Amino acid sequence: MSFLSFGGEELSWQYILCLCGLLFLGYNLFIKSPPKPKPPPPKPAVAKTVPVRKIKQEEIPADTKAKIKIFFGSQTGTADDFSHTLAKEARKHHIYAQVVDLELYQPTDLQKETFAIFVMATHGEGDPTDNAKEFYTWLADKNKELADNTLSNLSYTIFGLGNKTYEQYNAVSRFVDKRLSDLGAKKVCERGEGDDDCSLEEDFAKWKKKLWTPLCAHLGIETTDTGDEDKFVPRFRLINCPPEAAGKFSTRGGVKKTNKDGSVVYDLKNPYIATVSENRELHSVQSDRSCRHIELDIGPLNYKPGDHIGVYPENSMELVEHMAERLNADLDAVVCLVRMEDKDIPANLDSNMTAEELQKVAEKSVMGPCTVRQAFLDAIDITTPPRKALLKAFSEYATDPEHKKKLLRLASPEGAEEYNTFIKTDQRTVYEILKEFPSVNPPLAHILELLPRLAHRYYSISSSPNAHPGHAHITSVVVSYTTPTGRKHAGVCSTWMAGLKKGSPVPVYIRESHFHMPKTPAPLIMIGPGTGFAPFRGFLQELEHLMKNGEREWESVLFFGCRSKHLDFLYEEELARFHKESTLSHLNIAFSRDQEQKLYVQNRMAEQENREKIWHLLNDKGGYFYVCGDGHSMAKQVQQALHSIAVEQGHMTAEQATAFIDDLQKKGRYLQDVWF
Repeated sequence: MSFLSFGGEELSWQYILCLCGLLFLGYNLFIKSPPKPKPPPPKPAVAKTVPVRKIKQEEIPADTKAKIKIFFGSQTGTADDFSHTLAKEARKHHIYAQVVDLELYQPTDLQKETFAIFVMATHGEGDPTDNAKEFYTWLADKNKELADNTLSNLSYTIFGLGNKTYEQYNAVSRFVDKRLSDLGAKKVCERGEGDDDCSLEEDFAKWKKKLWTPLCAHLGIETTDTGDEDKFVPRFRLINCPPEAAGKFSTRGGVKKTNKDGSVVYDLKNPYIATVSENRELHSVQSDRSCRHIELDIGPLNYKPGDHIGVYPENSMELVEHMAERLNADLDAVVCLVRMEDKDIPANLDSNMTAEELQKVAEKSVMGPCTVRQAFLDAIDITTPPRKALLKAFSEYATDPEHKKKLLRLASPEGAEEYNTFIKTDQRTVYEILKEFPSVNPPLAHILELLPRLAHRYYSISSSPNAHPGHAHITSVVVSYTTPTGRKHAGVCSTWMAGLKKGSPVPVYIRESHFHMPKTPAPLIMIGPGTGFAPFRGFLQELEHLMKNGEREWESVLFFGCRSKHLDFLYEEELARFHKESTLSHLNIAFSRDQEQKLYVQNRMAEQENREKIWHLLNDKGGYFYVCGDGHSMAKQVQQALHSIAVEQGHMTAEQATAFIDDLQKKGRYLQDVWF
């Protein structure tokens, strides 16, 4: 043991350690200055989130006797327009109706409402519109959290917009109607349904004519006879902006959204600006048609094979210049469109405005600031045949009595036959209408408000993200034909895309589809003539990726069709490679014009070997059946061919075969991505 000598005494090392400890403690307690408090731990970084545009609260008239809300689910703007028409009529009954975009509404707040009108469009194969998805999901309540009396305070009615050429006609409005009723809401007026393929405006007019009597009775107010000869009342006004504001803001207006992590949300209202990396012709030089293969660099956007890409096109510059000349509009003028109730915005913005002040105006605007040229190019639709409501509004500007009379006739229920012939069959554009009626000269502000917004176009993505990271491919036929009036019609989006150069900007967003491959290996039967092959090209690229990574169990059958092997055989070399390398198990091609008798994909399905193969894969091996392309004829004939196979190979009656196909559809094993 070690010892130390201290004052003649020998001290043990334990004593010394104890003494040192006491000295150290005393020093820290009485001599050393107290330690500084530790700084608080840094707060986790919170990304700045741009606020979502809030529901606009308008000024409520003093003579208001009741208040209601009108909710809309709209993909192209028609349901939005119908909602404002209802709000306008409601005010004549002294009812204040607030129009609400469902995307800006918290679904749980519906429990607080007492009366609501729903104007709901069905998109594609029975899907809700993009702005109504969250509301639709909440109503579906897959977790069964909503009680049967959740909406017992709510009374409602509903109008649905659909297209009878699709199998799931008005599926969304019917679903919403049922779920509202299931949750205790009370329906005051029967659901209305409109068919966009034939008589949408007439259907809406008939429904709303029967609406106001029961609605007013329910609200306890007297019905007012408003009549049908109401004048157009503008909701927006045009603001003149300084030249330096040109090109700095979107023609679509609104505020960008962000996720919780601060990343930008790219969607219908805020597209991502992709760039073209390749644009080439797929048809041979002998073809009298055109089909383009376009590759886009889509940056942060993600998709699955089978999803859609929404493309925002531009109108023809030639047509834009014709419109401007007819309306005597200055294409270089910088303007923006704002709501009438935004009275704090002056009619002319000062050139000395700061960037922040301009930004605030832009956030309030529904269009711009932008040049008139830009508004005509990518904000308003100047090619689609005008609806009756537009013709009726135009009649108010006609100084020639005969012009006024004819426009009112075309817009009336009695003039349905003339409208169908003069407008729909002849496919007259707004410009052609303005030429036909030269005494009609509406102000530019009213043109920008009255004309529908230029809608995005959807394309099935023809690539796989695993094969082409950061890129999405489009396969697009260039639409071109002559209308009955002799006008050369060029498809707005397909023609615009055909002329894009490498590096050109393209506003896009991804829309999730139901048209996906199964999550686990299963046989795929793909029917895709022409550009209907687009999503299956993505499927095959994905299959190639999966097989290279060990998933060899996949089996696939493709039925592809085109006019001629020498004219429009899309992706011929790729298909041959997929088949040779067994990514594609069975390839069946129908060239409709290469022999005396026309041959289509449904004819190839009917061949005995294929009949047996299809039945075996579907019935015995749990396969999936996919159809993409023309919905008017091809998709229906393909289904008839499958029905025939079920009858023959499955020894079924016609009714049993129909039930078999219905069961495939319910289980998500018969999927369609068709257009009309």
